[in-house]
Amino acid sequence: MNRGSRGGERRAIPLDKCPDIFLVSNPWGQTKRRRKQPADPPAASDGKPSRDGPTNGRNTMKHLNALAMSALLSSTLAATSAIAQEALAPLDDGFPNRPIILLVIDSPGSADSLFAGQIAEAASRFSPQPVVVEHREDFTNFGTWEGIAWIKDQGELASEGYITYVLTVPDAQVDMAALDIESMTGQTMADLNPVISAERVPYFLIQRADAPWGDTIEDLIAYAQENPGAVRHVTGGPGGGQDAAMRFWASALNIPMTDVIGGNPQERALAVASGEGDITASPPDVLGPHYDAGRVNLLLGAGGTTFPEPWQDVPPSETLFDGSDPFSQTRTIATSPDVPDAHRDWLYQLFSTAAQDPDYVARREQVTALEVIDLDPAESMALAEFGLETSIQIFKDLGIYWADQ
Repeated sequence: MNRGSRGGERRAIPLDKCPDIFLVSNPWGQTKRRRKQPADPPAASDGKPSRDGPTNGRNTMKHLNALAMSALLSSTLAATSAIAQEALAPLDDGFPNRPIILLVIDSPGSADSLFAGQIAEAASRFSPQPVVVEHREDFTNFGTWEGIAWIKDQGELASEGYITYVLTVPDAQVDMAALDIESMTGQTMADLNPVISAERVPYFLIQRADAPWGDTIEDLIAYAQENPGAVRHVTGGPGGGQDAAMRFWASALNIPMTDVIGGNPQERALAVASGEGDITASPPDVLGPHYDAGRVNLLLGAGGTTFPEPWQDVPPSETLFDGSDPFSQTRTIATSPDVPDAHRDWLYQLFSTAAQDPDYVARREQVTALEVIDLDPAESMALAEFGLETSIQIFKDLGIYWADQ
């Protein structure tokens, strides 16, 4: 299930077959493009992760405040450089009057962590207060929803908008389609309060380079239809964004396939590259080394726009069928659901401004196929809801949607 963009281990759900999956139209409109540790928390008596935050007797709010304030000195140089740029003015109520936390529900060095560090650095150049990155690795595979629950427990620090966090859409929504997240964490989609969706990284359908059918999506479709069940799909099992992407594509393009459980994303890509499986869905940072070694081919990528070199000839999925494809990693920043709209909108303006900074854009676009985007709170929420709707239908068609059991 979703644990930041890294994905983590997925719980495999028994598979029978992959029936048709419906396609729906894009409800959120045209994308606006921009050019270019803490200690482990104590365990609760019931064995579930505690929401009490760092140990050693420190109160969580004091810990985060102390952490943020300790970063103030190290941010002096960045703040000084911001003098030459136009900083956003605080609101009339004084917000923000303390550092802003950007929480990464993943480990340092992860894709979410790199994104957070770079956009926080850019945002600090435009903010009257520094934006400080903090990591939490102690949540389970449902980290986004457990993280929201923990943030809501942090009192005024959270409710005023001083804690923001990174998530990927629709990965977090696939969690909700796979399992009863509300009963497990107490959270629903109403607890998601997006600030901005700032970038999109597509999933790609990759195949082993020596596949018997050829090296195009048309070749794969023809072979799979002539040889039902012969194509081996390496998957972590229903419940992850990459698995959902593959099932979405397979239904849309009528690709019969047999599932082979294959571990985490890196292990699945390796299985395809080594010929132990035939196809899988994979993000650029995972598939890249195998592509560079000539061991995999890219057959399609999620979305509707042409990909940059060296993948400019890879067909975007939306050019192959009618309907919109939500299955990219859309990196989003959100905040507590009880944050005043005025504070959330100020945060949107801050991160939107940061995401237009030329130095920031240049650094982010070093990631192959990454697209810098700007979806406001309403557009971000519409995308998340579309991802949930599509994911639920996938699980209904598989006969494993939890609410139907």
